[in-house]
This record gives sequence, structure tokens and C-alpha cells, in this order.
Amino acid sequence: MRGGLKGLAVFFIVAMVLASFATGCSRVKTRLSGEQLRERGEPTKKIAVLPFYNISDRRDAGKMVANNFVTEIFVSGRYRVEEPGNILQFMLQENVSVIGEMGIDRIKILGRRLGVDGVLVGIVEVFDDGRRNTPKVSITARLVDSETGTVVWSRHLNKTGDDYVIAFGVGKIRSANALAQRAIREMLKTIKW
Repeated sequence: MRGGLKGLAVFFIVAMVLASFATGCSRVKTRLSGEQLRERGEPTKKIAVLPFYNISDRRDAGKMVANNFVTEIFVSGRYRVEEPGNILQFMLQENVSVIGEMGIDRIKILGRRLGVDGVLVGIVEVFDDGRRNTPKVSITARLVDSETGTVVWSRHLNKTGDDYVIAFGVGKIRSANALAQRAIREMLKTIKW
């Protein structure tokens, strides 16, 4: 009886592996043109988000804010977002040493090489969890058209956790990261591009 159960278990494991392999192979990615995306009702413009330049006291705030921008742009569904790993690889290949800033010529090269329409750059001035007070964030962001090199959108935002209080402390945001997410969501709503 033991041999029968063991054989049955091996059969199920092999069947599951083969089934997962078959379903994984059945998905073929195809790159759609802008016209095909419009016909399907999907966003046509693609944005690359560079790591933000960080002048705050919080280590890695620039990366955290950039990741929040990537997430919020994706969730909004208004634009497609370039994979951050591809952007990092481009920066390494081009020897871009200053995070968050890139010359117009390199932005145009990035646009052509990665097929992005715009590049989002910015600065994190304040990213304070407010251990003694209220969390605070101050972010400046710019969206640059990668074909023309012109700034098509710019926004600066200062927020504190108390800005969202409804009454008696209800609605207060208690972490800088959650505050940055909320501020970024507000910023992205103002893009008309």
C-alpha cells in the first residue's frame, strides 16, 4: 500500500509541474503599437521614473519616492511604466552618476532605447517620519518629454500628516512613506499630458 501512495504522489507532482509549465508557455507577449493600444482602450504613453535625488535626512528616500511613483502611475492606469531594472541598466551603461538628474541628450537617448515617451525626475527635500512630531514630506517632480526634451509637467508639494485630519486626529497619517504615497497620488492627478 505504501508503494501505491508514493507512486500516486509522484504522479500528482509530475502532473502539476507539467500543467504549470504548459500554462506558462501558452502566454506569448506581443508588443502592441500605440494605435492598437488606443483601440483596446489602454494607455498609450509610457513613462520612465528615475530614482529621485535625495537631499533629505532619510537614507534611500529618493528610491522610496521613485518606487511610490512607479506604483501609483501603474495603479492609476493612465500610463504604462518602464521596468525600473531597465532604467538602472541604462544608467549604468551611460555612466549616469547623479541620481535624479539627467541631461536632455541622455533623456532623448533613454526615450529611444527604452521606447518611453516621458521621463519623470525629481528631488526629495524632506522625508521625516516625525518621531517627535508629525511626519513631513516635500517632493518636487518634473515630467520631461523624451522626444523634445521639454518639461510637460512640474509639481512641488509639501505635506504633513496633519493635512488629512478630519476631526479629533481621525485621518492623520503617521508615517512618511504613507504620506508620500498620498501626496504622489495627488500630484499625479494634475498631469494633463
